[in-house]
Amino acid sequence: MPESALERKLRSGPKPAETLDAFARACEVGIGAALNYPVQVSGSEQGEMTARDAVQEMAEGGMVLLLDAPDGGLGALIIPPDLAAGLIELLTFGALSTHPVSHRAATATDAAVIEPVVRALLGEVAARREGAEAPMQFGALLSAQHFARVMPEGALDAYSVEVMISPERAGRLWLLTTKPIPKEPEPDPEADARWRGGMAENVTGSTVRVDVMLGPLQVSLAEMSEWQIGTVLTLGIEALEAAEVQINGSEALGRARVGRLGGLRAIRLETDGDASDPTAPPEEPALPTVLPSETEWDNENGEDVPISPI
Repeated sequence: MPESALERKLRSGPKPAETLDAFARACEVGIGAALNYPVQVSGSEQGEMTARDAVQEMAEGGMVLLLDAPDGGLGALIIPPDLAAGLIELLTFGALSTHPVSHRAATATDAAVIEPVVRALLGEVAARREGAEAPMQFGALLSAQHFARVMPEGALDAYSVEVMISPERAGRLWLLTTKPIPKEPEPDPEADARWRGGMAENVTGSTVRVDVMLGPLQVSLAEMSEWQIGTVLTLGIEALEAAEVQINGSEALGRARVGRLGGLRAIRLETDGDASDPTAPPEEPALPTVLPSETEWDNENGEDVPISPI
């Protein structure tokens, strides 16, 4: 015998109920508890939406509530007019009307009446998020025109669900939130120490050019035109007493005294800091000390190696 309709129904079993996500469940529990009245939710959706696109979804006479997030972000709760009317009726009169809703602009009084419902809903939303963060807070009632100007540009996280208190008092509820700000990772002391050690090694291992400037010499163009290989330029004795030491040709390291060590020309640093001021009198050079060598520092300003005559 062919299978009857009743047998097919018994074999297939009851149709499974729709699984509610976190936002839908928060709406069902939060709104129902605040109203002390059962509500039905369905058709939950989640995605992204810009503030300007959200304005297109708003029905005339709906409520737009600006929300403040604990991390400094913004959010918005968009309540359609029929659903908002049902919330106000239950909170004010304790009963629902079946009359059509006149689509008028929401007032601050309307927002104040449903504030307990909003607070309960946002508390349930926060409780179902990872980390159990503090809930968002109701900030202000906005018009649809001001909403797009207040909310930041770019995509917002969008959550929506159909909420029904009665067939006449129902509609799609929207929750929009700004993208969460990523948290900076906790500093790793070991990684920081490795980075600092590598940076110090790179810096100390680099090289710089050190220039020893004996001093300026002024000559006429006529004299310079007669220069040739072997020409001798005489310098004042003070040039060897206070030569300027420069790093990379610009930054002054200090002044130095020119001499000889182990048969090589050498300098001894006498001052540090900026030695570029020509008007500053040179400090009295300290008496030379014996360096780690059998040869003592020659303090005769380099005259121990005379220049051969031309």
